[in-house]
Amino acid sequence: MAGSVVCVICAPVVIAATGTSDPRVVVADEFAGQALTFLVIAVLATGIISTRQIWVTTALGFLLFRLFDIVKPWPIRKLEKLPKGWGVLLDDLLAGAYAGIMLLLCYRFGLIRYISEMFAYSDKSSINILYAAILGAIQGLTEFLPVSSSGHLVLLETFFKLNPEDPQMVLFDLVAHVGTVVAIIIVFRKPIAAFLKNLIQSSEYGGTPFEIYERSPSVHVLVLAIVASVITGILGLSFRSYFLAARGNLTIVASMWVITGTLLLISDWRKETHVGLRQFGILAAMAVGVSQAAAIMPGISRSGATICVAILIGLRRRWAVEFSFLLAIPAILGATAMQLIKDFEELSSGRVHIGAVVTGFAVAALVGVLALKLLVKSVRRANLKFFAFYCYILGCFLLFYLLK
Repeated sequence: MAGSVVCVICAPVVIAATGTSDPRVVVADEFAGQALTFLVIAVLATGIISTRQIWVTTALGFLLFRLFDIVKPWPIRKLEKLPKGWGVLLDDLLAGAYAGIMLLLCYRFGLIRYISEMFAYSDKSSINILYAAILGAIQGLTEFLPVSSSGHLVLLETFFKLNPEDPQMVLFDLVAHVGTVVAIIIVFRKPIAAFLKNLIQSSEYGGTPFEIYERSPSVHVLVLAIVASVITGILGLSFRSYFLAARGNLTIVASMWVITGTLLLISDWRKETHVGLRQFGILAAMAVGVSQAAAIMPGISRSGATICVAILIGLRRRWAVEFSFLLAIPAILGATAMQLIKDFEELSSGRVHIGAVVTGFAVAALVGVLALKLLVKSVRRANLKFFAFYCYILGCFLLFYLLK
């Protein structure tokens, strides 16, 4: 009630001052709309047994209100056109009413209880929805931000006491990595489409393979990507046992974070990068392949290592990012396929919590899109030092924790 009164009285003054029909500085309308949804939650709480269900209902009510406030289904958008403060207020009140009605339906059909049970799912050999969302978000963030996804997952598996060799954890890891590939395709959909179109038309660049390689941008990049991927595969398989052993040694993980931070700082100092992809040769691609193989070590960031090495060689920052994530698609899918083949029988026979796996995939993809856009901006502006400081802090904190 208070939010409604304040909105109706004060909103016209703000509208006149800003010249906008729904000024962002006015938040009393959102308080009023959300309060209407919470009024429904208070009524439902009398019939809810567990505290967990009350928390789930509250979170769901908040999300539903935000959804209706953003999407504005009929007639919410029409209400915005009402004069003075009424348009500002009534659209949010109706969004709150819609959210309340949806909450009532969710409660009536048992959806709230079902979601609560999903979060309560507990098994020493498995993960629940909450852990899946956390791990998926960490995967989406750290796969692209240059801070090492493998290092973070090792930490979380240690602190959550999850068994990374468990069939469900293996499956979750595979699906989360596929989610990050989806994020790459979404963010770089235009460059990927242009790359494929030029690749299809590559025969127009000459008659011999060497002429096509020299003249076709897509073929040139494809050859470099194959060279880098082969180098990564050879080194990854050759030193696989060492990389796996490092996962169980947190001291090594902490040390690798310090190395990653140092590499990020050095690459920020390299201001002059004039090499284009046409001038980026086989030896340079091999160096990037070596850096990608080194990133199998937990604590070494794959994106950070490949982008930084390319920049230090002289490749322009934009192309360094795009080449790094062109390499990421076969690297991630190849590692996923190998793990799937290796553990296929165990995965097919194990009990799988579908809700957790789907949650991990969706969260990894969504967060990955946001993280990848942030990385692109950071690389172009030479702001990788902020991630370097994070790696230093995390590595030093972990070393201090291990020494206690």
